[in-house]
Amino acid sequence: MHFRDLVHRPNSLEQLIKMSGEDRLPHANLLQAPAGAGGLPAALALATYLLCENRTNGDSCGQCRACRKSHQWIHPDLHFAFPTVGSRVTSDTFLKEWRSALGKQPYQEVNDWLQQIGAENKQGNLNKEECVAIAKKLSLKIYEGRYKIMLIWLPEYLGNEGNRLLKLIEEPPERTIFLLVTERPERILNTILSRCQLSKLGRPNEAAVQNWLQARGMSPEAAASATRLSGGNVNQALHLGQSDQGGHER
Repeated sequence: MHFRDLVHRPNSLEQLIKMSGEDRLPHANLLQAPAGAGGLPAALALATYLLCENRTNGDSCGQCRACRKSHQWIHPDLHFAFPTVGSRVTSDTFLKEWRSALGKQPYQEVNDWLQQIGAENKQGNLNKEECVAIAKKLSLKIYEGRYKIMLIWLPEYLGNEGNRLLKLIEEPPERTIFLLVTERPERILNTILSRCQLSKLGRPNEAAVQNWLQARGMSPEAAASATRLSGGNVNQALHLGQSDQGGHER
């Protein structure tokens, strides 16, 4: 994921990019964006940029060894935690599905994700075992990159288990970066919020969404209609546009 692939780059993200390029990004970052509006893709692009071996024109190069691995979400210094279902289950159980989902649609929402892993009507969460796994991963040495990155998607699903991560977030191992992506910061423990730098990304405007859809092969008519109905939710715009375009093709 490159910055140039994103639907929009708000000022708050530009500031994160600048700090990343100068290798002075804070170790704990909370990216807030509405559902489907780009918080996860922004974090993925930041992680790729941080690990890139040949940053070019304020973006990851896409060609180096680190970029090739990051684009498949298999870089050994890029770790993920996300809501799952099942007793004592961690994100590692669903890494194959996660990588597939990111490859198809990084603007996904949590219901899309839980449906993909067969959650049906179950509530996803980030459990105690996940917190233990995060601590274990971050205790390991850096393998290849400049940093060790822990991307936690939707930390609001941690609940009180998040207290297990407080010391780690406040005093992480050297060259460790946390990228937390939230849609509902009011549901995150205040003790975690106070340890992170908050960046509000907001929704993209209609022109940005429509141009992005058309650049990916959607007809102008379908893109315009989907954009109007989506309210800045790129995930919904994709679904609406594909459905509308499919109907016209039939």
